[in-house]
Parts: sequence; structure tokens; C-alpha cells
Amino acid sequence: MARPHPSAVRLANARDCVLVLRDADGPLTLAEIAGATGLSRPTVEAVLEDLRAAGSVSPAPAVPSGGAGRPARRVGFDASAASVAALDIGTRTVRCLVSDAAGLPIGRSTVPLTGPDVLDTLVRAVTEAGAAPGAVGVSVPGILASEGHVARSLAVPALDGLDLAPALAERLGCPVAIDNDIKLAALAEHHLGPAADSIVLLQLGHRISLAVIVGGTILQGAHRLAGELGSQRGMRWTASSERGRLTWSTGEDARALLERAADGDRAARREIEEFCAEIAPRLATVLLTVDPERLVVGGGLSRAGETMLGPLREAVGRLLMTEHAPEVVPARLTVDGALVGALGLGFAHGSARIHGVPDVPAPWRRLGAALLTPHPAPNEGTP
Repeated sequence: MARPHPSAVRLANARDCVLVLRDADGPLTLAEIAGATGLSRPTVEAVLEDLRAAGSVSPAPAVPSGGAGRPARRVGFDASAASVAALDIGTRTVRCLVSDAAGLPIGRSTVPLTGPDVLDTLVRAVTEAGAAPGAVGVSVPGILASEGHVARSLAVPALDGLDLAPALAERLGCPVAIDNDIKLAALAEHHLGPAADSIVLLQLGHRISLAVIVGGTILQGAHRLAGELGSQRGMRWTASSERGRLTWSTGEDARALLERAADGDRAARREIEEFCAEIAPRLATVLLTVDPERLVVGGGLSRAGETMLGPLREAVGRLLMTEHAPEVVPARLTVDGALVGALGLGFAHGSARIHGVPDVPAPWRRLGAALLTPHPAPNEGTP
């Protein structure tokens, strides 16, 4: 068996050291880094020299040993050396979230989406968040072509045909990656929820959307159309939906209906049950095709909790004649899912620029700890 190329081994060693230092609560000694990575001390010293040159780590004050020897040298991850920005494009606003290189939020902005030049709005959102980012991830409400440009966006028609990533990268001077908003929300749910190899995210808001995670990555398909059920001609989740938008006895806003159902109103509960029974067959087909461990329900309607999840669980369960059925759970992020997913995408795409080492995983643990709280002005559909 051929041995790995020395440069590949060196990158892997550097990646291990970055992860240990980034996830630590403070600076570490060389011995602590060697113990955590399994690398020899000389190897750690060589790696740290490269990381110091890249700017991702820096020396920290030594701690007295208490003995006659010299204090042990320490190094720490420099979270201020780079920042990462996430952009979430909605129908009326663009939201920006900026984190430092360790994944802790350091800036936010929300700007109105007006006029035909979406690029100007995106740049303005990044500027108002106070960022000069090392990388950017963008959440797009639309279908992406296999080549990467926006093929179609019903929510923001100005995006149609726009090759957003290279155009924005030129304006901001840093790597930019884009993906569909629901797929990025699914990616965030996968990383922030209990361990699971595969999940299906069902996004229930003003519309119904779906995304699939298999093997820990977004299922894209040959043409990035996996999960894009709305692209089927004549497809309607419910008989009463209009151009993909859900309608209820209360109009397009289900909030009052859900509140009545939660208070025990029989007619309201029946309407929710009928809605779940109507969407269950198509959803069951997806579940039996993918066989995920978990069905995660997100979007504004999921905030109704068991008022919505209970009937949905029962409707799907009646259709699955199998011993095993996926667990049906609410999303952990009903507001910031796409934004957090975009931030993770930015970290992954810009790793070499951020850390000086390619392929360093995003700091999902810190992203989750800091962002599992609701914030105003969501772009996702609300009840």
C-alpha cells in the first residue's frame, strides 16, 4: 500500500492541531497539544510554526511550572485573525451574521431588499455587520443549477440567472459559496441535533419545502435537484394551495388557527389533521425512498409544537407499514437555520483562508451554543 504524500500528512497534522486549539477553552502547552492529537512534540512544533506564519495561532503567556524548570510554552487559537460572514436572502430583507474564526458571533445586520441590484444589497449587509470577512456563505431562496448559478427563484426573481458566488467574491475580495436555503437549514439541523447519519428536513411555513442529508452531507443529486419537489409540473402539496403557498380557513396566516387548535377547538384541530393527512402520502414516499433516521420539522408552523407535530406523526405513521419509522422531531432552529447553515458553508469553503489549512470542519458546537435562541426578522415562513 502506497504511503500518503508527505504534504498530505503535514496538512492532516495541521488540521488536527487547529481543531484542538480552536475547541480548547484557552491556550495549551505543546505537551497538551501532542497528547490531544497523538503527534510527537517535534511534529507539533513544526506544525505550530506553520500556523503562526498563517496567523491562526499565536503565543500565549507561559504559566510558571512551580519547579526549577522553565515555564511551559503555550499557544492559543487566534479567533480574531479572521471572520466569516453568512448571508440569508429573503423575500424582503437580507440578513447577515458574522462570527470570528472560532465561531462566536461578532456582528449582525438586516437590510431591506429593494431594487434590482441584489449584489449591492448583499455587500451593504456585510458592511453594516462590520465585517471584512475571510469567507462568506450565502443562503439562496431558489434552485441552483449544477454549474452553480441561480436557475430560478420565485421568492426573489432578481436572482434568476445570477452567477452569485463569483460576482460577490469579486466585490468582497474573499471566497464565497452559495446553496439553497432549505438545504443549508437541513445541514445546520444535522450538525446541531443528536447524532444521525441521515435526516429529512420538512420546512413548513407559507410554503412547504424539503431537503435531505445523507452521510452527513446535503443530498444534491446529479443536477442539484434532490428535494426540489416543487419542480414537478402540477405538483401541489394540498388542494387549497395557490402557486405553492398554503392557504387555510384563516387565509395565508395559520397563527389564529393553530392557537384555536392548541386551545382544543375541534374544527381547528380537524383542519390541522386534514392538512397533515393530505401532505403525508408524498412525504411518506420520500421517507421510504431515503429511509432517514429522523424527520425534522422546521419553519414557522413547527413553532406550534405537538399541535402540528402530533397529527403529522400519526398521519405518516398510518402510511408506513414498516417496523421502523423515522423519529419526528421539531427543528432546533426555526428562525436562523439557513443563516447558521450558510455560516457553516462559509467556514468549510474558506478554510484555507480562515485557518491557513484546507478542509477544517466548521465549529458547529460553538455555532449551536451561541445561536440556539430566536432572533427577530426571520426570512423563513411564519405561521
